[in-house]
Amino acid sequence: RILRKSAPHCLQQMTFGVLAVFSLCIFVVSTIALSVLRISRVWRRARISKRSLQSVADTDESATTDVKVHIVVYFGTQTGTSERFAREIEQDINHRYGKSVRVRTSDLEHVNAQNAEDEFARDHKPLAIFLQSTYGDGEPTDSSLQFVNWLRGQAEDGRLPDLLKLLTFSVFGLGNSSYEQFNAAAKLVDRCLHCLGAERLLKIHLGDDDNNLEEDFVSWKEELMFAIDRRYSLGPSTRGLLANVMPNYDVNIVSADVAKQFELQVENALSMRVGQVPTQHTPYAASVVHARELHSSNSNRSCVHIEFDISESGMTYQPGDHLGVFAENAYPVVQRAAACLRLPLDHSFALSIPNGAPASLSEPFPTPCTLRTALLKYTDLLSPPRKAALAALASISTDPAERKRLEFLSSSDGKREYAAFITDPSRSLIEVMEAFPSAVPPIGLFFAIIGTRLAPRYYSISSSPRHHSGIVSATVAVVSGKTPTGRLHEGVASSYLARFIPSGDDRRVSINLMMKNVRVPLFVRSSSFKLPRDPSVPIVMIGPGTGYAPFRGFIQERNAIRDTGNNLGPAFLFFGCRCEDEDFIYRDEMELALKTKTITALEVAFSRANPDQKIYVQDRLVLSGKTLFRIIKGTLGASEGRIYVCGDAKGMARDVHRAIHIILMSEGGYAAHEAEDIVRRLSESGRYQKDVW
Repeated sequence: RILRKSAPHCLQQMTFGVLAVFSLCIFVVSTIALSVLRISRVWRRARISKRSLQSVADTDESATTDVKVHIVVYFGTQTGTSERFAREIEQDINHRYGKSVRVRTSDLEHVNAQNAEDEFARDHKPLAIFLQSTYGDGEPTDSSLQFVNWLRGQAEDGRLPDLLKLLTFSVFGLGNSSYEQFNAAAKLVDRCLHCLGAERLLKIHLGDDDNNLEEDFVSWKEELMFAIDRRYSLGPSTRGLLANVMPNYDVNIVSADVAKQFELQVENALSMRVGQVPTQHTPYAASVVHARELHSSNSNRSCVHIEFDISESGMTYQPGDHLGVFAENAYPVVQRAAACLRLPLDHSFALSIPNGAPASLSEPFPTPCTLRTALLKYTDLLSPPRKAALAALASISTDPAERKRLEFLSSSDGKREYAAFITDPSRSLIEVMEAFPSAVPPIGLFFAIIGTRLAPRYYSISSSPRHHSGIVSATVAVVSGKTPTGRLHEGVASSYLARFIPSGDDRRVSINLMMKNVRVPLFVRSSSFKLPRDPSVPIVMIGPGTGYAPFRGFIQERNAIRDTGNNLGPAFLFFGCRCEDEDFIYRDEMELALKTKTITALEVAFSRANPDQKIYVQDRLVLSGKTLFRIIKGTLGASEGRIYVCGDAKGMARDVHRAIHIILMSEGGYAAHEAEDIVRRLSESGRYQKDVW
């Protein structure tokens, strides 16, 4: 009876309790969602800032003046370099010409088939400057892909040869001459613009990151300014003769509690997506679920297999895509950087863009935060410093001798000295700051121009979502070696990911327990490096070392296709490594794929097995020349067979290219120029694809 009497009261209490918990859950979820939206805005480049408001004011004011030329600086960027260059050009044009010119920057990501014609075919005869990056096997950047496809389509169509006759343009390409398709995207943009009637202000200039991209850019920029002077009868304005002020963030000191609270909000926001696909600007912080060493104990090198949980991210991918990874600097490097700045690691601050800031000053990373977090997560400390960074250090150096040397290194006259002291020995920013101890920059200047943003590292995805939908994996060679300065250089991202490998030989542990709560910001970059839609088409996969990564995903995908009852065509895998007992990574998986007939043949080259004769994958290709020739010529696979190459661009990819020439000449009797023409047509048709770095 007592229980029956008290039941309604208990039920009522339980009801109130449930409602209270439910209300609390709603509040927490709402708070997190608002935090996500807030932090996402911080990660976006296109936030509204004080500078934006200033720009609007400048536009209104200049509308009443005599503007002689409208200039738009377009950039197609993958890592942010062309965007930085674009903003430097905008800044320099404003300083040089004042209100005689109206200039703005524009991301080619916003130009597509729907608005491109309106963008470029306007009546006021604009000058368009294009900073076009190329990555991979001659591909345009993700952000500029729609624009490039539209431009190429219009040029190849040929029906509108005067579509862009009102446009004057100049193209600067950002590429690397170690790649076979050097600056291919920039060359394509330049050629197509000219085909559509646009007039060149300058001939195309091809910047080379394998040499000195910064110097190439500075030289081209000088030519550009002189060409603008001549074409539009302009000269430096009074404003342009004023001293160029160093970009600088406003700095507000905050308490450690405020900084830590905001850092926690950033972490929570990146690990929870609210209807948003992760991108480079809004990545997803994923948990590592498995990490292991792929090399045997006989090897003095290291290679990491690492798996991330993306089941709740909204992230999708296909085999052949790339994984963008935001890594962290090693703690000893961070400590050295803080010592150079003469500040404690718990120094807490917020950065903001001041009124009237130059266009080259980009949005700061998420703050408030501690100096430890700023140096750990956001700052590139180990790359060689740019000349602009040296000029900034010179501006605050208190030692006359150090200031004079820094000024010379940053000048055009100091080109050789810069190469000898900075570029050739790969001297890092930390080493330079330690070499000039009197140059202690305030953090507003340091983060604005000296310590540039830590860029994401890209890895070929080594898995298929059809094998495990919530997991994405990467295969990472750990970079470690002495630089000419004697510094032990350890790759930022590869060394960071290696920390997740469990210590010791306990295979029951999937990751290092010290790293189990660490989440890694990720995003997927799509690629055209894809399996044929028809699984019966013959394929040849050539990938030594970590170049095998995308083919591991291909094999998992073929397994899944076969399990659904589809027939698989022939698949030939060529793999290379140094020694069978050291770095034959994923050996068990390859041999199982051969046993289950997921692949038709496995050819392995061990380059160090015989000290008298090194054998590489290209040598194995030539030995299999008859089969490859049949695939190339279509007697096997009805002219649809595909050849895939992944790995080193400078050595292996070029050697493979030559091996295919040799096969065509020896098996088909073709002359060298005929073989090259066949290879070119294979590449243009998508039958010869490369994912090289």
